[in-house]
Amino acid sequence: MRPVGGVLLTGAALATALTACSTSEPSTAPATSSFPTSASVTVPAGAAARTTPGATLDFGATAVLPANAFAPAGATAMYTVTGISPGTGVPDDATQGGKAYFIYLTVTALSVKPAVAPTVVGFAGSTDGRTPALTLPPSVPLTACANPEPPEKMKRGESYATCLVAYADPDQELGSVIYWADTTGDASYDFKSDPVVWGTPTPVSSASATPSSPAPAG
Repeated sequence: MRPVGGVLLTGAALATALTACSTSEPSTAPATSSFPTSASVTVPAGAAARTTPGATLDFGATAVLPANAFAPAGATAMYTVTGISPGTGVPDDATQGGKAYFIYLTVTALSVKPAVAPTVVGFAGSTDGRTPALTLPPSVPLTACANPEPPEKMKRGESYATCLVAYADPDQELGSVIYWADTTGDASYDFKSDPVVWGTPTPVSSASATPSSPAPAG
């Protein structure tokens, strides 16, 4: 069985990857597994306030987080998680008997001048709003989970939509998405201890996975 303890994705091959600043109408989890795959995000005037660790958001809400998880005190970007849905078409050698979920995420730049596009390192599906599931870019092209290469450079107001695949054991349900980057000892950016959460987690007692150690930067 594939371990579903979260790993902090690092390096170009794994780079997939906040007071909350909501710029689009929040959506609620539907009975089916249908969520918007992208959001139209409007950048507010003035400086956007960072979202603090522990913030809880509805799907469709926007958070302001580090544009690069490995430089948490540096530039910020806006991240809009529109939902997490059971995934289809993911190869068996990727799920290894478990289940796949698709995470839909829109990234919006805040840099005044063109700069390296913000990454999505640190985002993961979760059962309980604290424990990250193994979350990666799609292993093969998927119609329902598009993961295009982000623009090389982006400036304020420009966005790209992407999709990540989170993996769970057969008895687990991933109902929320978290930002949990663990790259600093500064409590102001300690998202591992207190993640930003989108959606409604299931009770902590139902989660059996535990985080694994972050992968070394590549």
